[in-house]
This record gives sequence, structure tokens and C-alpha cells, in this order.
Amino acid sequence: MSQGIKITTKDICTALDIGRHQIRTWAETLAPYSSRATRERSANRYDSGDLLFFAVVKYLHESLGVSIPFISGFSESLYACVREPQDPGSTPFIFISAENRKCIRLVPEEVSQQGIVVDLQPAQAQVYKFLGISTQQQAQLQLGLIKVN
Repeated sequence: MSQGIKITTKDICTALDIGRHQIRTWAETLAPYSSRATRERSANRYDSGDLLFFAVVKYLHESLGVSIPFISGFSESLYACVREPQDPGSTPFIFISAENRKCIRLVPEEVSQQGIVVDLQPAQAQVYKFLGISTQQQAQLQLGLIKVN
């Protein structure tokens, strides 16, 4: 069984150009990180999905001006949404409903309420760049990245 890429707080700070205090604040405020058990004098470990989540949080907070307390109302839904596998033909957008504060993959025909539309491509590109993955290489794969038997 292979081990996934382990990312430290320092790696996230470097990748997203943010301070350790921001990651600490986000982890203390946003679910599911706020409910994780922590031990003294042990470092938090993250993976590439966590890095993508924090990149989206940074975009929402810094570019759109959405407060961290407001994001905390839908952070668990956002976490699940950015980590779920994408269909090859799906759009790279997520929709955050202002009404029920839930996050879903955007299906334009199904949106019937106010909310925020977030393009995941810039955040994904930032994560891929940090991990040394070329988005062009993935685009050239005929079937994309899929599990084969």
C-alpha cells in the first residue's frame, strides 16, 4: 500500500505564501480541522487535498473578502466538495449556497438560488505547481488520471 504525499504546515505556508498564524487560525476555526484531536509538541500533517482546501479558503478570504467565521459555517461541506473525485466532463466550479451554506459541484442548470461560484482551477494550478505536477501533462492524457485494474 502506498503512502500519500505528506505536507507540513511549513509546506502549506510556502505554497500559499501565508503565515503560520493564518494556518493555525484556520485549523482552529474551520471544520474538520477544528474537531481533530491534537497532541502537544506534535506537528500537524496534511495531504494535497488539504492544500487544495486551504488554497480555496485563501481565495475566498483574500480575493472575495469572505470572513473566516462565515467560511466556518460551510467549511465541512467545502472540504468534502474540493476533495471529492471529479467526473472527466465536469466543470471546475463549485457553488456555495447563500441560503443553506452548503457547497456542491456546480451544475449550471440546477442553480436556483443566490450564492458564490468559485473556479477551482487557479487553486488547483497553485497546488500542482507546488507539487511539481504539470497541468499540461495531465491534459494530454487521453483518459485523464483514472484507476486501472
